[in-house]
Amino acid sequence: MFKLGPVLKYFFLLIFIVSIIASILFFKNGGLAAALFKPVSVVSKVFTAQDIKSTDGRTNILVLGLDQRSPGSTQGGVLTDTIMVVSIGDNNSNTVMVSIPRDLWVDEIDEKINALYAWNYFPYEGRGRDVKKVQEKVEEILGIPIHYTALVGFSAFKDAITAVDGLDIEVDEAFVDHLYPVEGMENAIPESSRYMTVRFEKGMQTMDGEKALQYARSRHSENFNEAGDFARARRQQKVLVALKDEILSSETLLNPSKISELYEAYKQNVETDISLSEILYFYDMVGSTKNLNVKKIVLSNELKNPNILGSGMLESPTEEEREQFYSGKYVLVPTGRTFEAIKTLVRSYLFCDDSQAECK
Repeated sequence: MFKLGPVLKYFFLLIFIVSIIASILFFKNGGLAAALFKPVSVVSKVFTAQDIKSTDGRTNILVLGLDQRSPGSTQGGVLTDTIMVVSIGDNNSNTVMVSIPRDLWVDEIDEKINALYAWNYFPYEGRGRDVKKVQEKVEEILGIPIHYTALVGFSAFKDAITAVDGLDIEVDEAFVDHLYPVEGMENAIPESSRYMTVRFEKGMQTMDGEKALQYARSRHSENFNEAGDFARARRQQKVLVALKDEILSSETLLNPSKISELYEAYKQNVETDISLSEILYFYDMVGSTKNLNVKKIVLSNELKNPNILGSGMLESPTEEEREQFYSGKYVLVPTGRTFEAIKTLVRSYLFCDDSQAECK
């Protein structure tokens, strides 16, 4: 997974990756220099590709980004507004990312998929949140097995950017969002106090952690081109590339203080079933893999376009259908009310080779 940093669709995953890299540098023999100049650890030397979980030569990781500070936080909700699968081929040449929108309807719970993780969450009855249910549903949607999972809180993003002293981001279009949520004010009265206004001017901007988080999370822009979940995703990708470059720069890697802060961001904001041995193995793959061929699929109800992978795979029910079947909510459902087209699309990119046009 950790060779995907430059092109990840949502910001949670890259924070997960680069923070893990930071944790590796932090842990290795207690010495930063040793970590920098000895890329293959003792653990990863004995942990081989045969030890990594996979099916048909691919390892699939489900990443869930929570709408709260960290996986164990009591502030904010427990919705998984980021749902993404990263599939890695064992030959390192074909990596595919698939993003599932939070509004996809789940019949089993009569609710959107972002509510599935915490659907049976009753802490006073001892019933916890359930990653397994999300995993099973994603497997059904995409038609592939999930081998690993990771839960990431949004504070990882802000904390990591703060740790590297901010980022320079090129803003493509100016926009204003008057409905950016204020943390901790979700149920405040009057309702207007729940939101704040954020503004971004066109051009290169220097952003601290808080400003970059606003840029990456905003979705109520008055500018149509910057409004909605898909525009937000494109901005998140841009921030991720800048963050990846900054974290892997010598200025950061040679600064023990920054590495320590990045490790803290990871430790406080990430829960995963990927072991340290597996993390180290994936990390060592980063250094040996160049010119990655990464395909990004975003399942959406946008007009079908061969240049926008995943477009046309979903549709929004009519207003009448929403009232009758979906409690009046805006939801997305698979086109034709079946996941078969999605499965076919995903497999066409998972199991292709470089001789095929779609793999280039």
